Amino acid sequence: MLSQILRKLRENSGFTQQQIAEVLNIDRSTYAYYEAGKTTPDINTIIKLSKVFNVPYTQIFESEENVAYKFSDLSLNDINKENKKYGRRNGNHIYELTKQEQQIIINYRLLSANDQLEILDMIYKKTGEHKNDIN
Repeated sequence: MLSQILRKLRENSGFTQQQIAEVLNIDRSTYAYYEAGKTTPDINTIIKLSKVFNVPYTQIFESEENVAYKFSDLSLNDINKENKKYGRRNGNHIYELTKQEQQIIINYRLLSANDQLEILDMIYKKTGEHKNDIN
């Protein structure tokens, strides 16, 4: 069920409903309705959510049985292995970041690939790092 998937993705990512609502430019109660199954987000919102949660948008539409497998009792280690298996970055430690760092990650994920590269170039210039120095 979509509502359960959204809740599990948000909880596993360590975001609050308020943070997600702010990124979507909606009230927290509207997002809460998505998680409660009272309303359904439109496709553009689903695409934004997939970027924020760092998952393919198709994962958001998976069946309830898959959700139970993917999210219910998996340890962080299991989730990290799953991410590595499918070439996904590990986004499961977002809760270890400050609120400001979390907001940066959310907004970065919403950018186009070209805009992400521009931001990275700016960061490399500011920090003196080189692209090849970062794995």
